[in-house]
Amino acid sequence: MSRHDLSGFYGSQWKRPANVAVVVRTVSGSILLSPDADGQASLPAGMVKSGEDPRATASRVLQATSLSLPLGRILAIDYQQTPASPAEAITFIYDGGTYDGGSLAAVAGGQAEFLAADLALAGLGRPQSAQLKAALDAHELLSVLELRDGQRIDTVQRDVPPRELLPDFDATISSGS
Repeated sequence: MSRHDLSGFYGSQWKRPANVAVVVRTVSGSILLSPDADGQASLPAGMVKSGEDPRATASRVLQATSLSLPLGRILAIDYQQTPASPAEAITFIYDGGTYDGGSLAAVAGGQAEFLAADLALAGLGRPQSAQLKAALDAHELLSVLELRDGQRIDTVQRDVPPRELLPDFDATISSGS
């Protein structure tokens, strides 16, 4: 999909906000939290702007932390449809990399801090705590996890029927054609 196609997909076709959160860890496994607009502990996050794809938003959010880390892969996707909000939303959670030390003074005006993973999970609100837990699991599993309202969706297909993806492909290889 081209950049133009993505902006139409996220902005006008679905009519739902798309957000991005970035998980930055230390070598010892602590998680970076910074205050959100309300002053509450939060993963570094931002909203996907018009004409921007989620990965570009994740790069922008990571740059705003003032940490020079390469953006990693997507870890989880959370589709939120809650009764308290008329709007549905999608949050993409990316691997923000591993921070190996140094000063955090510039990050979020000196308000950001690394907390042990269990303290970070306890300090976040329910939606972001579930997203962080899924992101950490996905990181360990080398996978991408799908969530609905913070609850992990079992996406494993059981009883997969056998099928031949490319008919006669094996015969072509063995005959040398």
